[in-house]
Amino acid sequence: MGLIKDLLNLRRYKYAPIFAFRGEYQGSSDLYESDVIGSIANCIASNLGKLTPQVIRRDAAGLTIKDDYLAKLLSLRWSPEITPFDGLYKMASDLVYKSNAFAVIFYNTDFTRVQSIVPVTVKSFRIWEEESNIFFRFVWDYNGEEYTLPYQSVIHLKARYDRKRFIGTSPESQLKTTLELLDTTGESLRNAVNNSANLKGYLKYNNFADDDELKQKVREFQEAYMSAANDGGIAGLDNSMEFHEITQHTNAIPVTQSAFLRENLYRYYNVNEKILNSTYNESEWNAFYEAVIEPIALQLSLEFTYKLLSERERGFGNKIIFTANRLQYATLQTRVNLGSQLFDRGIITINEYRELMYYEPIEDGDVRMVSLNYVKADEQSIYQIGEDAAAGSGEDPAAGDAQNKLQAIALYIPTRKNAGKGV
Repeated sequence: MGLIKDLLNLRRYKYAPIFAFRGEYQGSSDLYESDVIGSIANCIASNLGKLTPQVIRRDAAGLTIKDDYLAKLLSLRWSPEITPFDGLYKMASDLVYKSNAFAVIFYNTDFTRVQSIVPVTVKSFRIWEEESNIFFRFVWDYNGEEYTLPYQSVIHLKARYDRKRFIGTSPESQLKTTLELLDTTGESLRNAVNNSANLKGYLKYNNFADDDELKQKVREFQEAYMSAANDGGIAGLDNSMEFHEITQHTNAIPVTQSAFLRENLYRYYNVNEKILNSTYNESEWNAFYEAVIEPIALQLSLEFTYKLLSERERGFGNKIIFTANRLQYATLQTRVNLGSQLFDRGIITINEYRELMYYEPIEDGDVRMVSLNYVKADEQSIYQIGEDAAAGSGEDPAAGDAQNKLQAIALYIPTRKNAGKGV
Protein backbone atom coordinates (compact mmCIF):
# COMPACT_ATOMS: atom_id res chain seq x y z
CA MET A 1 0.00 0.00 0.00
CA GLY A 2 2.90 2.35 0.73
CA LEU A 3 4.31 1.89 -2.79
CA ILE A 4 0.91 2.48 -4.42
CA LYS A 5 0.42 5.63 -2.35
CA ASP A 6 3.84 6.94 -3.38
CA LEU A 7 3.08 6.31 -7.05
CA LEU A 8 -0.23 8.12 -6.78
CA ASN A 9 1.48 11.08 -5.14
CA LEU A 10 4.13 11.07 -7.83
CA ARG A 11 1.52 11.12 -10.58
CA ARG A 12 -0.36 13.88 -8.83
CA TYR A 13 2.59 16.19 -8.23
CA LYS A 14 5.01 15.21 -10.97
CA TYR A 15 3.95 18.27 -12.96
CA ALA A 16 3.25 20.84 -10.23
CA PRO A 17 1.55 24.07 -11.42
CA ILE A 18 3.02 27.33 -10.19
CA PHE A 19 -0.37 29.13 -10.18
CA ALA A 20 -3.92 27.77 -10.06
CA PHE A 21 -6.80 28.13 -12.50
CA ARG A 22 -9.96 30.07 -11.57
CA GLY A 23 -13.35 28.42 -11.34
CA GLU A 24 -16.57 28.94 -13.29
CA TYR A 25 -18.45 32.27 -13.34
CA GLN A 26 -22.16 32.95 -13.69
CA GLY A 27 -23.41 36.36 -14.78
CA SER A 28 -25.74 38.45 -12.65
CA SER A 29 -29.04 39.97 -13.85
CA ASP A 30 -29.65 42.21 -10.81
CA LEU A 31 -30.58 45.69 -12.05
CA TYR A 32 -29.26 47.33 -8.87
CA GLU A 33 -25.79 45.81 -9.42
CA SER A 34 -25.51 47.04 -13.03
CA ASP A 35 -23.42 50.16 -13.53
CA VAL A 36 -25.17 50.81 -16.86
CA ILE A 37 -28.66 50.79 -15.31
CA GLY A 38 -27.30 52.94 -12.48
CA SER A 39 -26.05 55.53 -15.00
CA ILE A 40 -29.38 55.53 -16.83
CA ALA A 41 -31.36 55.91 -13.60
CA ASN A 42 -29.16 58.78 -12.41
CA CYS A 43 -29.41 60.58 -15.77
CA ILE A 44 -33.21 60.37 -15.98
CA ALA A 45 -33.74 61.14 -12.29
CA SER A 46 -31.36 64.13 -12.29
CA ASN A 47 -33.08 65.74 -15.26
CA LEU A 48 -36.56 65.00 -13.94
CA GLY A 49 -35.59 66.57 -10.61
CA LYS A 50 -35.09 69.88 -12.41
CA LEU A 51 -38.80 70.16 -13.20
CA THR A 52 -40.64 73.00 -11.46
CA PRO A 53 -44.03 72.16 -9.91
CA GLN A 54 -46.65 74.90 -10.28
CA VAL A 55 -50.22 75.20 -9.07
CA ILE A 56 -52.21 76.84 -11.87
CA ARG A 57 -55.47 78.58 -10.99
CA ARG A 58 -57.97 79.82 -13.57
CA ASP A 59 -59.68 83.17 -13.08
CA ALA A 60 -61.60 85.66 -15.22
CA ALA A 61 -58.39 86.98 -16.75
CA GLY A 62 -57.11 83.53 -17.72
CA LEU A 63 -54.49 81.28 -16.18
CA THR A 64 -52.44 82.59 -13.25
CA ILE A 65 -49.87 80.94 -10.99
CA LYS A 66 -51.34 80.77 -7.50
CA ASP A 67 -48.90 81.46 -4.65
CA ASP A 68 -50.73 79.60 -1.87
CA TYR A 69 -49.82 77.01 0.79
CA LEU A 70 -49.94 74.05 -1.62
CA ALA A 71 -47.79 75.85 -4.18
CA LYS A 72 -45.15 76.62 -1.55
CA LEU A 73 -45.15 73.03 -0.30
CA LEU A 74 -44.68 71.64 -3.80
CA SER A 75 -41.98 74.10 -4.80
CA LEU A 76 -39.98 74.37 -1.55
CA ARG A 77 -40.30 71.28 0.65
CA TRP A 78 -42.41 68.16 0.27
CA SER A 79 -41.57 67.09 3.81
CA PRO A 80 -39.03 68.16 6.46
CA GLU A 81 -36.34 65.96 4.90
CA ILE A 82 -37.31 65.95 1.21
CA THR A 83 -36.91 68.76 -1.32
CA PRO A 84 -38.83 68.73 -4.63
CA PHE A 85 -35.63 67.65 -6.38
CA ASP A 86 -35.13 64.77 -3.94
CA GLY A 87 -38.72 63.63 -4.30
CA LEU A 88 -38.72 63.69 -8.09
CA TYR A 89 -35.29 62.06 -8.22
CA LYS A 90 -36.35 59.18 -5.97
CA MET A 91 -39.58 58.54 -7.86
CA ALA A 92 -37.84 58.63 -11.24
CA SER A 93 -35.16 56.22 -10.01
CA ASP A 94 -37.78 53.75 -8.75
CA LEU A 95 -39.56 54.09 -12.08
CA VAL A 96 -36.40 53.00 -13.92
CA TYR A 97 -35.69 50.03 -11.67
CA LYS A 98 -39.22 48.79 -10.96
CA SER A 99 -41.55 50.53 -13.48
CA ASN A 100 -43.60 51.71 -10.46
CA ALA A 101 -42.97 54.66 -8.14
CA PHE A 102 -45.02 55.75 -5.14
CA ALA A 103 -45.35 58.82 -2.93
CA VAL A 104 -47.73 58.91 0.04
CA ILE A 105 -49.77 62.06 0.77
CA PHE A 106 -50.03 62.84 4.49
CA TYR A 107 -52.81 65.16 5.73
CA ASN A 108 -53.47 67.03 8.96
CA THR A 109 -55.82 65.58 11.59
CA ASP A 110 -59.03 66.84 9.96
CA PHE A 111 -57.86 66.08 6.38
CA THR A 112 -58.32 69.69 5.26
CA ARG A 113 -54.72 70.38 4.27
CA VAL A 114 -51.82 68.42 2.80
CA GLN A 115 -49.09 68.14 5.42
CA SER A 116 -46.35 66.39 3.45
CA ILE A 117 -45.61 64.19 0.46
CA VAL A 118 -43.17 61.33 1.04
CA PRO A 119 -41.82 59.06 -1.75
CA VAL A 120 -41.66 55.47 -0.47
CA THR A 121 -39.50 52.61 -1.68
CA VAL A 122 -41.44 49.41 -1.07
CA LYS A 123 -40.34 45.82 -0.53
CA SER A 124 -43.71 44.57 -1.72
CA PHE A 125 -47.10 46.08 -2.47
CA ARG A 126 -50.63 45.26 -3.55
CA ILE A 127 -53.37 47.36 -5.16
CA TRP A 128 -56.90 46.03 -5.17
CA GLU A 129 -60.52 47.14 -5.50
CA GLU A 130 -63.09 46.50 -2.80
CA GLU A 131 -66.68 47.82 -2.84
CA SER A 132 -65.90 50.49 -5.44
CA ASN A 133 -62.89 51.68 -3.43
CA ILE A 134 -59.27 51.12 -4.36
CA PHE A 135 -56.70 50.40 -1.65
CA PHE A 136 -52.91 50.35 -1.56
CA ARG A 137 -51.01 48.05 0.82
CA PHE A 138 -47.22 48.07 0.99
CA VAL A 139 -44.26 47.06 3.12
CA TRP A 140 -42.08 50.10 3.55
CA ASP A 141 -38.39 49.44 2.94
CA TYR A 142 -37.57 52.14 5.51
CA ASN A 143 -38.88 50.31 8.58
CA GLY A 144 -40.22 46.98 7.31
CA GLU A 145 -43.73 47.80 8.52
CA GLU A 146 -46.90 47.12 6.51
CA TYR A 147 -49.34 49.95 5.76
CA THR A 148 -52.75 50.09 4.10
CA LEU A 149 -54.30 53.33 2.84
CA PRO A 150 -56.68 54.59 0.16
CA TYR A 151 -55.24 54.69 -3.34
CA GLN A 152 -56.46 58.29 -3.56
CA SER A 153 -53.71 59.18 -1.05
CA VAL A 154 -50.91 57.75 -3.19
CA ILE A 155 -49.10 59.37 -6.10
CA HIS A 156 -48.44 56.43 -8.43
CA LEU A 157 -46.24 56.61 -11.53
CA LYS A 158 -46.20 53.67 -13.96
CA ALA A 159 -43.92 52.65 -16.82
CA ARG A 160 -44.77 50.00 -19.43
CA TYR A 161 -48.37 49.90 -18.33
CA ASP A 162 -49.41 47.08 -20.62
CA ARG A 163 -50.09 43.79 -18.77
CA LYS A 164 -51.70 44.31 -15.39
CA ARG A 165 -54.61 46.47 -14.32
CA PHE A 166 -52.97 48.66 -11.68
CA ILE A 167 -49.19 48.42 -12.10
CA GLY A 168 -46.48 48.74 -14.72
CA THR A 169 -44.47 45.78 -16.01
CA SER A 170 -41.16 45.27 -14.19
CA PRO A 171 -38.07 45.40 -16.46
CA GLU A 172 -36.32 42.53 -14.65
CA SER A 173 -37.59 39.71 -16.86
CA GLN A 174 -37.17 41.70 -20.07
CA LEU A 175 -33.59 42.74 -19.31
CA LYS A 176 -32.48 39.49 -17.64
CA THR A 177 -30.67 38.00 -20.64
CA THR A 178 -28.97 41.23 -21.67
CA LEU A 179 -27.71 41.95 -18.15
CA GLU A 180 -26.37 38.41 -17.72
CA LEU A 181 -24.53 38.56 -21.03
CA LEU A 182 -23.15 42.01 -20.26
CA ASP A 183 -21.95 40.91 -16.84
CA THR A 184 -20.33 37.78 -18.29
CA THR A 185 -18.62 39.93 -20.94
CA GLY A 186 -17.32 42.14 -18.17
CA GLU A 187 -15.94 39.13 -16.36
CA SER A 188 -14.13 38.07 -19.55
CA LEU A 189 -12.59 41.54 -19.65
CA ARG A 190 -11.46 41.18 -16.04
CA ASN A 191 -9.90 37.81 -16.88
CA ALA A 192 -7.99 39.37 -19.77
CA VAL A 193 -6.66 42.15 -17.54
CA ASN A 194 -5.76 39.76 -14.71
CA ASN A 195 -4.19 37.19 -17.01
CA SER A 196 -1.05 37.15 -14.92
CA ALA A 197 -2.85 34.93 -12.42
CA ASN A 198 -3.14 32.11 -14.97
CA LEU A 199 -0.84 29.08 -15.22
CA LYS A 200 2.61 30.23 -16.40
CA GLY A 201 4.45 26.94 -16.52
CA TYR A 202 5.27 23.71 -14.70
CA LEU A 203 8.31 22.07 -13.12
CA LYS A 204 9.20 18.53 -14.11
CA TYR A 205 11.07 16.88 -11.23
CA ASN A 206 13.10 13.90 -12.40
CA ASN A 207 13.63 12.26 -9.01
CA PHE A 208 11.18 10.63 -6.67
CA ALA A 209 10.03 12.98 -3.95
CA ASP A 210 7.30 13.07 -1.35
CA ASP A 211 4.61 15.77 -1.18
CA ASP A 212 6.42 18.10 1.18
CA GLU A 213 9.72 17.94 -0.70
CA LEU A 214 8.07 18.65 -4.09
CA LYS A 215 6.16 21.65 -2.70
CA GLN A 216 9.37 22.99 -1.18
CA LYS A 217 11.19 22.72 -4.52
CA VAL A 218 8.41 24.66 -6.30
CA ARG A 219 8.43 27.33 -3.57
CA GLU A 220 12.20 27.72 -3.78
CA PHE A 221 12.03 28.05 -7.56
CA GLN A 222 9.38 30.78 -7.32
CA GLU A 223 11.30 32.76 -4.71
CA ALA A 224 14.59 32.52 -6.61
CA TYR A 225 13.58 33.14 -10.20
CA MET A 226 9.98 34.40 -10.46
CA SER A 227 10.18 37.46 -8.21
CA ALA A 228 11.11 41.06 -8.92
CA ALA A 229 14.54 40.43 -7.39
CA ASN A 230 15.59 38.36 -10.44
CA ASP A 231 16.63 41.33 -12.58
CA GLY A 232 18.51 39.26 -15.12
CA GLY A 233 15.60 36.96 -15.85
CA ILE A 234 17.83 33.85 -15.95
CA ALA A 235 17.33 30.66 -13.93
CA GLY A 236 19.85 27.91 -13.19
CA LEU A 237 18.65 24.28 -12.92
CA ASP A 238 20.43 20.97 -12.44
CA ASN A 239 19.47 17.70 -14.15
CA SER A 240 17.00 16.85 -11.36
CA MET A 241 14.31 19.21 -12.69
CA GLU A 242 13.09 20.90 -15.84
CA PHE A 243 10.99 24.05 -16.29
CA HIS A 244 8.46 24.11 -19.12
CA GLU A 245 6.82 27.46 -19.96
CA ILE A 246 3.20 27.58 -21.09
CA THR A 247 2.57 30.22 -23.75
CA GLN A 248 -0.34 32.49 -22.87
CA HIS A 249 -2.76 33.80 -25.48
CA THR A 250 -4.52 36.90 -24.13
CA ASN A 251 -8.10 37.14 -25.32
CA ALA A 252 -9.08 40.33 -27.10
CA ILE A 253 -11.34 42.70 -25.21
CA PRO A 254 -14.94 42.07 -26.44
CA VAL A 255 -15.60 45.71 -27.32
CA THR A 256 -18.16 45.01 -30.05
CA GLN A 257 -20.20 42.59 -27.97
CA SER A 258 -20.15 44.88 -24.95
CA ALA A 259 -21.23 47.90 -27.02
CA PHE A 260 -24.10 45.92 -28.58
CA LEU A 261 -25.41 44.83 -25.16
CA ARG A 262 -25.17 48.37 -23.80
CA GLU A 263 -27.11 49.66 -26.80
CA ASN A 264 -29.88 47.18 -25.95
CA LEU A 265 -30.21 48.79 -22.53
CA TYR A 266 -30.06 52.31 -23.98
CA ARG A 267 -32.85 51.53 -26.45
CA TYR A 268 -34.97 50.06 -23.67
CA TYR A 269 -34.86 53.36 -21.75
CA ASN A 270 -34.69 55.72 -24.78
CA VAL A 271 -31.25 57.14 -23.94
CA ASN A 272 -27.85 57.13 -25.61
CA GLU A 273 -24.18 57.73 -24.86
CA LYS A 274 -24.36 61.47 -25.51
CA ILE A 275 -27.21 61.93 -23.06
CA LEU A 276 -25.41 59.91 -20.37
CA ASN A 277 -22.11 61.72 -20.95
CA SER A 278 -23.73 65.19 -21.22
CA THR A 279 -22.23 65.78 -24.67
CA TYR A 280 -25.57 66.32 -26.41
CA ASN A 281 -26.51 69.24 -28.61
CA GLU A 282 -29.77 71.18 -28.68
CA SER A 283 -31.72 68.82 -30.91
CA GLU A 284 -30.48 65.71 -29.06
CA TRP A 285 -31.57 67.17 -25.73
CA ASN A 286 -35.01 68.06 -27.11
CA ALA A 287 -35.42 64.50 -28.39
CA PHE A 288 -34.49 63.09 -24.97
CA TYR A 289 -36.84 65.51 -23.21
CA GLU A 290 -39.79 64.67 -25.44
CA ALA A 291 -39.20 60.90 -25.35
CA VAL A 292 -38.32 60.43 -21.65
CA ILE A 293 -38.83 63.47 -19.41
CA GLU A 294 -42.04 64.88 -20.87
CA PRO A 295 -44.12 61.66 -20.54
CA ILE A 296 -43.15 61.39 -16.87
CA ALA A 297 -43.91 65.10 -16.35
CA LEU A 298 -47.36 64.53 -17.86
CA GLN A 299 -47.98 61.62 -15.47
CA LEU A 300 -46.89 63.78 -12.54
CA SER A 301 -49.25 66.56 -13.60
CA LEU A 302 -52.24 64.23 -13.93
CA GLU A 303 -51.56 62.39 -10.67
CA PHE A 304 -50.86 65.49 -8.56
CA THR A 305 -53.87 67.32 -10.00
CA TYR A 306 -56.28 64.46 -9.31
CA LYS A 307 -54.88 63.44 -5.92
CA LEU A 308 -54.17 66.89 -4.40
CA LEU A 309 -56.95 69.14 -5.74
CA SER A 310 -60.60 68.80 -4.83
CA GLU A 311 -63.31 68.04 -7.36
CA ARG A 312 -64.50 71.65 -7.13
CA GLU A 313 -61.01 73.01 -7.81
CA ARG A 314 -60.58 70.71 -10.78
CA GLY A 315 -64.01 71.83 -12.02
CA PHE A 316 -62.76 75.41 -12.28
CA GLY A 317 -59.87 74.21 -14.45
CA ASN A 318 -57.22 74.40 -11.74
CA LYS A 319 -54.30 72.02 -12.16
CA ILE A 320 -50.75 71.20 -11.10
CA ILE A 321 -48.09 71.08 -13.79
CA PHE A 322 -44.38 70.25 -13.89
CA THR A 323 -42.45 72.46 -16.28
CA ALA A 324 -38.85 72.85 -17.43
CA ASN A 325 -36.99 75.69 -19.09
CA ARG A 326 -36.03 73.81 -22.22
CA LEU A 327 -34.35 76.90 -23.67
CA GLN A 328 -31.52 76.67 -21.13
CA TYR A 329 -30.06 73.90 -23.31
CA ALA A 330 -30.50 75.84 -26.54
CA THR A 331 -27.69 77.63 -28.34
CA LEU A 332 -27.18 81.37 -27.90
CA GLN A 333 -28.47 82.05 -31.39
CA THR A 334 -31.68 80.10 -30.74
CA ARG A 335 -32.28 81.92 -27.45
CA VAL A 336 -31.69 85.31 -29.06
CA ASN A 337 -34.04 84.64 -31.97
CA LEU A 338 -36.82 83.08 -29.93
CA GLY A 339 -36.47 85.52 -27.04
CA SER A 340 -36.78 88.56 -29.29
CA GLN A 341 -39.90 87.16 -30.93
CA LEU A 342 -41.55 86.38 -27.59
CA PHE A 343 -40.60 89.73 -26.07
CA ASP A 344 -41.82 91.87 -28.97
CA ARG A 345 -45.24 90.24 -28.77
CA GLY A 346 -45.59 90.73 -25.01
CA ILE A 347 -45.42 87.00 -24.25
CA ILE A 348 -42.51 87.27 -21.78
CA THR A 349 -41.41 90.03 -19.43
CA ILE A 350 -38.14 91.97 -19.40
CA ASN A 351 -36.77 89.88 -16.54
CA GLU A 352 -37.82 86.64 -18.22
CA TYR A 353 -35.95 87.78 -21.32
CA ARG A 354 -32.88 88.64 -19.19
CA GLU A 355 -33.05 85.24 -17.50
CA LEU A 356 -33.13 83.61 -20.92
CA MET A 357 -29.89 85.43 -21.74
CA TYR A 358 -28.37 84.53 -18.33
CA TYR A 359 -28.58 88.07 -16.94
CA GLU A 360 -29.73 88.98 -13.45
CA PRO A 361 -33.24 90.51 -13.02
CA ILE A 362 -33.68 94.28 -12.72
CA GLU A 363 -36.04 96.44 -10.72
CA ASP A 364 -39.45 96.95 -12.33
CA GLY A 365 -38.55 94.35 -14.91
CA ASP A 366 -41.64 92.18 -14.45
CA VAL A 367 -43.53 93.94 -17.23
CA ARG A 368 -44.49 92.86 -20.73
CA MET A 369 -43.80 95.22 -23.62
CA VAL A 370 -45.62 95.22 -26.98
CA SER A 371 -43.98 96.35 -30.21
CA LEU A 372 -45.78 99.09 -32.17
CA ASN A 373 -44.97 97.28 -35.39
CA TYR A 374 -48.05 95.11 -34.90
CA VAL A 375 -51.52 96.68 -35.26
CA LYS A 376 -54.98 95.49 -36.16
CA ALA A 377 -55.62 95.14 -39.87
CA ASP A 378 -58.42 97.73 -39.90
CA GLU A 379 -56.25 100.34 -38.13
CA GLN A 380 -53.29 100.38 -40.50
CA SER A 381 -54.07 103.79 -41.99
CA ILE A 382 -54.36 105.39 -38.54
CA TYR A 383 -50.99 104.04 -37.48
CA GLN A 384 -49.10 104.74 -40.74
CA ILE A 385 -50.39 108.11 -42.07
CA GLY A 386 -52.64 109.34 -39.28
CA GLU A 387 -55.84 109.27 -41.37
CA ASP A 388 -59.02 109.17 -39.34
CA ALA A 389 -61.14 106.22 -40.29
CA ALA A 390 -64.13 108.08 -38.94
CA ALA A 391 -63.57 111.11 -41.26
CA GLY A 392 -65.00 109.38 -44.31
CA SER A 393 -68.11 108.36 -42.45
CA GLY A 394 -69.24 111.88 -41.53
CA GLU A 395 -68.14 111.70 -37.89
CA ASP A 396 -66.39 114.54 -36.02
CA PRO A 397 -62.69 114.57 -37.07
CA ALA A 398 -61.65 116.12 -33.73
CA ALA A 399 -63.20 113.24 -31.83
CA GLY A 400 -61.44 110.77 -34.13
CA ASP A 401 -58.07 112.45 -33.52
CA ALA A 402 -58.54 112.27 -29.77
CA GLN A 403 -59.43 108.60 -30.00
CA ASN A 404 -56.37 107.92 -32.15
CA LYS A 405 -54.12 109.59 -29.59
CA LEU A 406 -55.59 107.48 -26.79
CA GLN A 407 -55.04 104.30 -28.81
CA ALA A 408 -51.45 105.27 -29.59
CA ILE A 409 -50.72 106.02 -25.93
CA ALA A 410 -52.25 102.70 -24.88
CA LEU A 411 -49.85 100.83 -27.14
CA TYR A 412 -46.89 102.20 -25.16
CA ILE A 413 -48.26 101.34 -21.74
CA PRO A 414 -46.60 98.14 -20.41
CA THR A 415 -48.88 95.36 -19.22
CA ARG A 416 -48.01 94.10 -15.75
CA LYS A 417 -47.56 90.36 -15.24
CA ASN A 418 -50.15 88.45 -13.22
CA ALA A 419 -52.61 91.31 -13.07
CA GLY A 420 -55.64 89.20 -12.19
CA LYS A 421 -56.61 87.39 -9.00
CA GLY A 422 -56.62 83.61 -8.76
CA VAL A 423 -59.63 81.47 -8.05
